[in-house]
Amino acid sequence: RLRPTAVPCARAERLRPPGQRQAGRQSCGQVEAAEPSCRGGARIAGRGALERADDGKFYCDACWSKWQHSSQVQRQNWGSGSAARAPGESRSSATQEVMNDAQSRLRAERSDKKRKEAEAKEKLYWAARREVANRLIREPVVGQPSAVSSGDDAKVPVVFWGICDLKFDPRKPTRDQVKVLELGDGRASRFSHHGAALKEAFDSNYVMDPAPLRRGVMVDNKRFTHDTFVDCGLAHLRPKQLAYPRRFAADLADRIREDLGVARGGFVVLKLVNRARGAGVVVCPEAELDATLRKLLMPPVGNALNQWLSEKSLRVLSSDPRPAEVLAEQQLHYWSNESPVFVAEELCHSVPVPMPPTGTAAASSSQPAVVANGAYSAVPNGAHSAVPNGALPDVPDGAGSGQDHDHQHHGDGEEVFDGTMRVAFALRRGSEDPDRLALDWLGGYWKLPPHATRRGGEGSEEEERHAATLEEAHAEIVSSFNSEEKRTAPVADAHLLEVYAALEPALVSVFEVQRYSPRDLHFAYPDDPNFRAFAIARCSAALRPDGDFQKCNFVLEQAKKLLVKSRTNDGQDIPERSVLSYIHRSMGVNWAIRGDWVKASEFFREALAAMPTNATAMHLHGVALQEMGKHQEAVAFQLRSLTLDPDFRSPLMALGDCWTRLRRYDQAIEACQLCLQRQPDAPVAQFHMGQAIYCQLREGGGGASDADKAERRARGQKALEIARNGLPQNWTDEDDQILRYLQQDNPDDLPEVPLRSW
Repeated sequence: RLRPTAVPCARAERLRPPGQRQAGRQSCGQVEAAEPSCRGGARIAGRGALERADDGKFYCDACWSKWQHSSQVQRQNWGSGSAARAPGESRSSATQEVMNDAQSRLRAERSDKKRKEAEAKEKLYWAARREVANRLIREPVVGQPSAVSSGDDAKVPVVFWGICDLKFDPRKPTRDQVKVLELGDGRASRFSHHGAALKEAFDSNYVMDPAPLRRGVMVDNKRFTHDTFVDCGLAHLRPKQLAYPRRFAADLADRIREDLGVARGGFVVLKLVNRARGAGVVVCPEAELDATLRKLLMPPVGNALNQWLSEKSLRVLSSDPRPAEVLAEQQLHYWSNESPVFVAEELCHSVPVPMPPTGTAAASSSQPAVVANGAYSAVPNGAHSAVPNGALPDVPDGAGSGQDHDHQHHGDGEEVFDGTMRVAFALRRGSEDPDRLALDWLGGYWKLPPHATRRGGEGSEEEERHAATLEEAHAEIVSSFNSEEKRTAPVADAHLLEVYAALEPALVSVFEVQRYSPRDLHFAYPDDPNFRAFAIARCSAALRPDGDFQKCNFVLEQAKKLLVKSRTNDGQDIPERSVLSYIHRSMGVNWAIRGDWVKASEFFREALAAMPTNATAMHLHGVALQEMGKHQEAVAFQLRSLTLDPDFRSPLMALGDCWTRLRRYDQAIEACQLCLQRQPDAPVAQFHMGQAIYCQLREGGGGASDADKAERRARGQKALEIARNGLPQNWTDEDDQILRYLQQDNPDDLPEVPLRSW
């Protein structure tokens, strides 16, 4: 159908697979004349060099275009199923359908393969779960943590110690009793009241291995956590979850309802993938979903944002910076977040938990694992009753027996809570195979939300759902709230054993996965390049402990190349701009660690130019100004950072230091106190408050009476003692001199100590 003298151009022939190259290839004047444009065109549009024409030969786009204009050959009856394209016909019209079909088949094949692999892994999980349950029943508790020497030489090295927050309801079928909400690093987690024994257990029995597992990329990202569970055949241990770009669309709420299968009157849990302690968690009624998404995903831009920041930052310290309404506070977390996506999850519940009487001690369920004769055990007394007949059901088909536990029948009028169970664990290398992991349990406890649940009443769950607003649902579901008053409760021994049996083989499988290097992630999430770029950029943080900042920056540059380029500067390009801001912020951190604050400041400014609502970049730019001695300018950035993220304690601590150096001691003390109201375990805030009180008293006490000076001296002394105990590695001899000054009645003969920052 084409000219008999036409042969493939040289460029296309070279790109053709070797086995398909034509033997005895000849050339003609027409093709030779097309060669120069072919070479140039192939470099620009070389993707068309492997397109096959109807004559069975290959042509690049440039030669094809020239041939089209010089030839009078008309398109004839092309078969709809042929992969060839007619002269001059673009790929999109002739081959796109075939290509789409091929891609669809490939995706279906991959999906089917992953499904079969997941099913095989799930069978292995249930077999391992039965073995774990039987082992936990056979092995008794062998003592208390005090039986183990407190010396580091006698402690067990672990490669990771962490926490798992979950919903648990033993009334449901075995398959659905445990739903993992998130994982966390124990070193960065908090353990209040009944949870204090868990940290004590780790400190008494374990020490971190010099070569720990680096799983921060997975643990700190809820999407990674979910996908890893699913890939390990553990989807039944997770709530149903889907990820969406942080970009509002008119049909977004409908898509979420349909994807999650949310019933009328139900709830959707919205989460930021890289935040913890309840930040970014919104329990939203489906009827309010569209309005809620609009508020979360459409921040002010341009002049409107600057005006909003200017007004809010002026009075951010006049009271608690947290907005009074839940949605208003969570809105700020979404505006200031650097991740390009958020996730929507189905709402899961726990068995109702009563509030323990005030002053009761933690139950035996928080007993930690102990060591005896090389064996590890974490089974509380009486835990053998958790598993019927001493073993788990053989068939996890969801038709199991939700056992009727006595504890669910509470007295009339007794308040019960929809709590979140937290269990702590330590992972160590296997004694026989160092590449395999072994898990020790440290204990568990309930974290309770602020308000009692409605689900303990006589009405159906569907009726109770209709009675709750967004504010009410948040107060009844979310237990990770920041305040000095935290509610906890012990876990029944039998329930703790059931959770151990369900999670031990699962957590070992999840943490043995090794696919979180930049090279691995380069081929992950092909349908979401922004999240892939964000994940690769996150990997650079894991390289910093090695001190190879050249490699860190190389990874960040690679992530930047994979990022979809932003074409607008409005609320529709938040996913692209947030990742770009994160990359620039990470580059600035690399320079800051090396002490080059001028260079770091340049990258922090670029991060803010890409995303002006980035609270972390705002804070770090303030720190850079502070390190350069520009304390007054630094104050403005810290106030704006706090305005954008009221949960962010670092700006408050930085304000305490800046205002102390500006000799505005009352404001410095106020900023530190505000930080400690929400997070009493912040030793840096305690140190800066003690240092501000020291400077104020050293300069005469600001006109205070003797009684006020004594009260301030006592408060400063207590603050410094807490700081010393919290961060002993930061404590110096100069800090001891400040403490002695506050401890003495007539300390004026002591030398003055210069200020320093923690």
